[in-house]
Amino acid sequence: MRRLVASLLALLLLAGVPARAELPAGQVWLDHVQRDLLPWWRHPGAQGQPVGRFPTFRCNDGAPYDAAKPCAELRNAPDWIRAELGREYVRMQARQVYAYAIGFHLSGDVALLRLAQAGVQDLRARARDPDSGSFASWFEAGRPQPVPGRRTAQDLAYAGLALAALYYLTHDETLLEDLVRLKDHVFTRYRDERSGLIRWVAEDDGSGEAKRDELVATLDQLNAYLILVTPALPEGALKTAWRRDIAALSAAMVERYHDAAAGRFVGTRGRPDSESPRGRHNDFGHTVKAYWMIYLGARQNGDAVLERFAAEGMRRTLDAAWLPRSGGWASRVLGRHELDEGKEWWIYAELDQALATLALEQGDDPARLERSWRFWLERLTDRRRGEVWGWVAPDGSVPSDALKQHHWKNGYHSLEHALVSYLAAQGLRGEPATLYFAVPADTDPARLRPYVFSGTIAERSPREVEGVTVQAVRFALARSGAPR
Repeated sequence: MRRLVASLLALLLLAGVPARAELPAGQVWLDHVQRDLLPWWRHPGAQGQPVGRFPTFRCNDGAPYDAAKPCAELRNAPDWIRAELGREYVRMQARQVYAYAIGFHLSGDVALLRLAQAGVQDLRARARDPDSGSFASWFEAGRPQPVPGRRTAQDLAYAGLALAALYYLTHDETLLEDLVRLKDHVFTRYRDERSGLIRWVAEDDGSGEAKRDELVATLDQLNAYLILVTPALPEGALKTAWRRDIAALSAAMVERYHDAAAGRFVGTRGRPDSESPRGRHNDFGHTVKAYWMIYLGARQNGDAVLERFAAEGMRRTLDAAWLPRSGGWASRVLGRHELDEGKEWWIYAELDQALATLALEQGDDPARLERSWRFWLERLTDRRRGEVWGWVAPDGSVPSDALKQHHWKNGYHSLEHALVSYLAAQGLRGEPATLYFAVPADTDPARLRPYVFSGTIAERSPREVEGVTVQAVRFALARSGAPR
């Protein structure tokens, strides 16, 4: 028995998590970023040729996909991945920009900022349509595809993620100009005036795509850029208008996609399986992300009623998804009294982030986070070669077909999860969190925030690094609400 206990303690310490049921300090997450995540994105195979043209697909050892000599894991990948191997996706390049941006945000490493800027520069040069402000969805044989109007609203939102993440860090006006044009393109061509929702595509290609009624077409406008960028805008008409848009999109989503009886969001409307647990995007991830975005938007707009609605929705979802036996999250409901206990990295991240938010801002009990974070660090993370697995079995074992990068998986969710976890860990311990920005020394402090949370600036330390003004900003994170 003593040997077993000692082995368990050693394993916990190796993972950087304390053995007792107590949340670790934020340093655990800074270590995770440096040890487990950034080596994958610093790998030469990640940076592209030329640098900034990041590859969509990479093998599990970090090498980019080579059609002439495909690695076994991509050659034998599930059909939904293999069918896309000839494409390079803008949304994945944008998510990698985000990964480098947040890597800089947590470390102050200007080399990561340069990689983020290289990715945006390449996207602006190759993917942006100068006439409409639209961005391509993918490249095939080097050509941007499809034509403007047939690009999905979700893909356009994630093109905006690259601009948003870098603007949040730098306040570069040229990035904001491109983001405003992209956002105006979406809201002009894709918005349904009657419902206020964003349509999946603006024009049909004959396949019926224009009739698809998708939650993510609207949700990801909030998720990818509106919630992050709006607080960083200078006071004025643009900021006021974007706050109104956040409120309008939130209300429209609740009206169209919220199932009040079931206490969840449905991923689609108008499909035979829209109400089914196995329907498209009917999982805990999309539901909790919708509540989280609505909550954060309501916080920005001072809407206490909508904030309470979203907080209660997150709590219901977390209770439904929690697996006390394994100490982690389920991915979705499969049927009555049946859960999919396998872990999908992005769903797991969204659930963790929702609980971290409620614990930090609403006083909810954070005890589940101790076990959930441990599972992430020990089971979902590839400690040998870096990054996190896209999916693992209920017990955390890695299936033979698991991948770490493909046309829907990049560094976005793993780096956001690390950032939110770091901020929550520091805030819940009553300790400050340090984040790095590349903004002028005289920047209005009201435009600097600890990501999507509230906080006061305790200290700002600007320094010049390779021609960049890097500001280390220490935030005291705001905590509110009585313990629940």
